[in-house]
Amino acid sequence: MVMKNTDRRESGSQKKENKDCGLPHSRGDIIQAQSSVFCEIGRILTSSLDPQEVFRRVMAVVLKYFSPQNWSLLMADQETGQMRFEIAMGVDEKKLSNFCLKKAEGIVGWVCMNNQPLVVPDVRKDLRFSPRVDQLLGFETRSVICIPVRNAHNQVIGAIELINKIGHGPENAVREFTEADLSILSAIGAFTGIAAENAHLHQKIRKLAIADALTGLYNRHYFYEMFQHKTERARRHGSSVCLMMMDVDGLKGINDSHGHLVGDRVLCEVADILTSSARKSDIVARLGGDEFVVLLPVSEASHGRMLSERIQQKITEWNRDAPIPGITLGLSIGIFASATATMTDMFEKADQHLYSRKALRQRGCAGHCSHPRPG
Repeated sequence: MVMKNTDRRESGSQKKENKDCGLPHSRGDIIQAQSSVFCEIGRILTSSLDPQEVFRRVMAVVLKYFSPQNWSLLMADQETGQMRFEIAMGVDEKKLSNFCLKKAEGIVGWVCMNNQPLVVPDVRKDLRFSPRVDQLLGFETRSVICIPVRNAHNQVIGAIELINKIGHGPENAVREFTEADLSILSAIGAFTGIAAENAHLHQKIRKLAIADALTGLYNRHYFYEMFQHKTERARRHGSSVCLMMMDVDGLKGINDSHGHLVGDRVLCEVADILTSSARKSDIVARLGGDEFVVLLPVSEASHGRMLSERIQQKITEWNRDAPIPGITLGLSIGIFASATATMTDMFEKADQHLYSRKALRQRGCAGHCSHPRPG
């Protein structure tokens, strides 16, 4: 009887410890915690359509309801099945930026392959555990809880994994994850999949709205929007922007002689040359037809000339390799830079320079032609 009374007291003590830690210890507490999770995830679903923002807010909820030493969201590559770390918290995230788990590797791989959640109290006793991440980070995993993240079609798109549950006592001892933890985390995972799918769908729709359907470059509407934004910002800081206008020489003749499919391919080749030549901060767009444009923020005309030279060099290399038999690629480029001119004025000046350059090219003087001064 004494033993039973002692056991009862220990059970009560454990219950008190769980309660003090904010952890559910009864069915009623679990339901209450799940309801709270649903409310928080619901707010996340309606608060942002940026995937990274959604993921980070979800992981903040994970931290609130659990006490993991580290926790991560991994997303599956739909082609290879490899798992990459979308977010890793509690560790040096940079070390995992180029790291991937192989398909079906480790606890995460098993969870995703079997579409089942899993609690592993001691990974040392589980053959499914892969030590590669621990070896990379110099970390020791003891216990794991992992749940699949599914989309609306019940397809696994990733997983949430929590490592080493930390107690709230003075020693912060590592504790085991429980089935109650699994129940609440599964609720988080269910909504995370929907949130991720909604956010990615929004991103996809936005990309379609701002992209040129043929080349994948920005379209005219988005370029004008960004032009206004960048020039206003430059004006506030007293700096200039550089505008480059371009058109493909002889595109009509290519279409007439080789067909529009070849003409479309030429436009895509030009788009690739422009994007590979421009800086990440430059905005490259197709205005329509054979017309392309590049905006160089915080740049002088000299920056435009340097970019023009890189583009023309790549065109020379393209023509030497002759990837499309019978086609010689040519691009006329006009450049204008200013800190004060309006968008209309800048387009007119760049357009005038383009046609003066085109006329010189047609007369065989494309090599050394004057560039306009900034306005």
